[in-house]
Amino acid sequence: MRKRLLVLLATLTVLMTVAVAAQAQEDDASIEGKGYIWAKGSGVAILDGRGRVQMAIDGDVVIYDYAGDAVVKIGAVPEEEPDGAAARLQEVSPTTTYTFDNFRGRMQVVGSDFLIEAEGDMKFRGRGEGTVELDGRGWWKTLRNRGTWEGTVLRFGRADVLES
Repeated sequence: MRKRLLVLLATLTVLMTVAVAAQAQEDDASIEGKGYIWAKGSGVAILDGRGRVQMAIDGDVVIYDYAGDAVVKIGAVPEEEPDGAAARLQEVSPTTTYTFDNFRGRMQVVGSDFLIEAEGDMKFRGRGEGTVELDGRGWWKTLRNRGTWEGTVLRFGRADVLES
């Protein structure tokens, strides 16, 4: 009887170890940039993280490249084009801080550690891992959650969690 109990406990221990290892591998995969966020609205958006962000905006944008590896591309829309559909993206010279005042167009940021501060009318999508603060009027969604801006702080990538 005692031997059977020991064998049962040993088997349970092995199974639990395998389950924990599988969960750790699952978490690691999401750290590698499996999180998604989409948002559209008017107000302030602050995106802090890593991955890829594509944005269309009519307003002000500041991008901080903390790792020094970000690739920033922009496509400004001429004032005479009301719909803004033809904005071709072109790479911007590398720097640690990019500032675009009264910008109307599209942009893309790809990097391992950056912060984007945007104010105005915008829509964006991101893939990776990070934190998004949204204040104003609009909507957001991730693979698991959705909501409105109104002072929202959201972590995406590891596990999409609404913080406030």
